[in-house]
Amino acid sequence: MSSIENRLEAFRKLPLRAQLALIASSRANPVLSKNQEYIENLERIHADCVQEATPEQKAAYDKAKANFVPNAPE
Repeated sequence: MSSIENRLEAFRKLPLRAQLALIASSRANPVLSKNQEYIENLERIHADCVQEATPEQKAAYDKAKANFVPNAPE
């Protein structure tokens, strides 16, 4: 498996909220944001994972997503 395949497989195993944060941070990263195919793969995998989530996981994700502010100052 290539490095990118390994990263995408590891990404698939993350909780939905962590996936969302990783997508946002990848978009904000000056190097990663140039790799549109990588970002699109993350988004596709994330969408698949959201579709496969249990109702409880989906509810927790929806609540977290409503409060998610990417790149917010600390």
